[in-house]
Amino acid sequence: MQKLSTQEEEVMQAIWKIKGGFVRDFMEQMTSPPAYTTIASTVKNLEKKSFLKSKKMANSYFYEANIKEET
Repeated sequence: MQKLSTQEEEVMQAIWKIKGGFVRDFMEQMTSPPAYTTIASTVKNLEKKSFLKSKKMANSYFYEANIKEET
């Protein structure tokens, strides 16, 4: 399994906490989130690494963890 960067791990913690959502939802879970575009890029990288899966909903994407937190 690939190692996560600190920022990727922080985003994954937010995703696991709320069991999926949109980029803004993840930002709300973080104590001092970086810019929206930074989080969006991190989420896309996590999807490329197969840590997340997405569903298109209107003009946005809903993201869910593809792996369990324990893993």
